[in-house]
Amino acid sequence: MPIFDAFQMLGLDQRLGISTEVLREAFREAGKRIHPDAGGGEGDFANLQRAHDILASPSRRLSHWFELRGIKIDPRGAVDDSLMDLFAEVGSTMQKCEALIRKRDEAKSALGRALLEDETQRCREELEGMIARVNDRIECECAAFSRYDDAAPSDATNAARSVRNLAFLEKWQASLRAMFARML
Repeated sequence: MPIFDAFQMLGLDQRLGISTEVLREAFREAGKRIHPDAGGGEGDFANLQRAHDILASPSRRLSHWFELRGIKIDPRGAVDDSLMDLFAEVGSTMQKCEALIRKRDEAKSALGRALLEDETQRCREELEGMIARVNDRIECECAAFSRYDDAAPSDATNAARSVRNLAFLEKWQASLRAMFARML
């Protein structure tokens, strides 16, 4: 049975460096042909959505890219030591914001909530800073994609490390964004 090829499904070349705009446009164009309202089947559109989801996530894209080359990537394991410090900071920021949300929820009056607004704003700013730092780390990890594109290494160790690092960074990014939404 052939391997599902997310790149082919979206009409994209098999390269790791795909911008959000290119991915969005490829999805839109393929959707025009495959959507059930355009004569496509439900399963085809579900596969198109699956392809988009794979390629939208840098960790899943990298893992999929290697899978298409017959190289199995084990996503389990620890992240780089350099990410552990960032993880501690993300955790600390999340705990502070969670505590503030509890205080806001427990405030008995509008005045009580208003008195927490300065602290809320500082927490939002800290979250924005953490989101930016996580995004920067994701970009740094994705910078290695050109090395994989060009060399197609058979050593999956570095790729597995990148997949793990990116998977954790993507989870932290999602958690921080969700917390920011709760702070509004």
